[in-house]
Amino acid sequence: MRRTIIAMALSAALAAAAFAQGSAPDASGFGQELNAALQDMSGTQLGTMTVADLEKLAGRVSIAVQKVQYVRKVGRASFLLPGAGQFMTGDTGGGVAFLAGDLAIVTGTLLGAYFLLPTNVRFSDLDYFHVPLGSIRSAWESNSFVDYLPSIGFFAGGMILRAVLGHFSAVNAESEARAAIAEGRITFTPNLDVFDKGLGVGMRMRY
Repeated sequence: MRRTIIAMALSAALAAAAFAQGSAPDASGFGQELNAALQDMSGTQLGTMTVADLEKLAGRVSIAVQKVQYVRKVGRASFLLPGAGQFMTGDTGGGVAFLAGDLAIVTGTLLGAYFLLPTNVRFSDLDYFHVPLGSIRSAWESNSFVDYLPSIGFFAGGMILRAVLGHFSAVNAESEARAAIAEGRITFTPNLDVFDKGLGVGMRMRY
């Protein structure tokens, strides 16, 4: 049993090392914390390590993994919905600003794309709620693809602009997340379950 636990802990550390190499250099201090944990272990002979020592090592690695996961989660949230990551980190002002920008882009894109449609398919000329579906289809098919290009182009441009905003929002949110971790506003506790999701080594232990 002891050998199994040692093998699992070492596998977790090795997987964590590989994970750190593939991460950004400043990924919430993951590499630094992992190196510190491994240096602490380097002076101890493997045969003299206790289960508590291994749990402590794996716990330190799990905290570093959780930090990386948190930063990436915040970044993904802000990319999909600008401002969401800022709200997660407590940056309400930044969240409101990015969310307002996103709403402005989406609203402007939809309105612009609508008013660039051919007039015969707009609500002013076509009653979508009362005319037969066949009439609606005929109205849309009466125009050529070229007639719809201005609307399509404007919509595509709006989506590109929204993606750019999402990128900057994600970068800002990740920076805020790292600052929150560094300042102690966001803290983590040892949780070895993260190795299942974060590193994929199939390790599951509970305190």
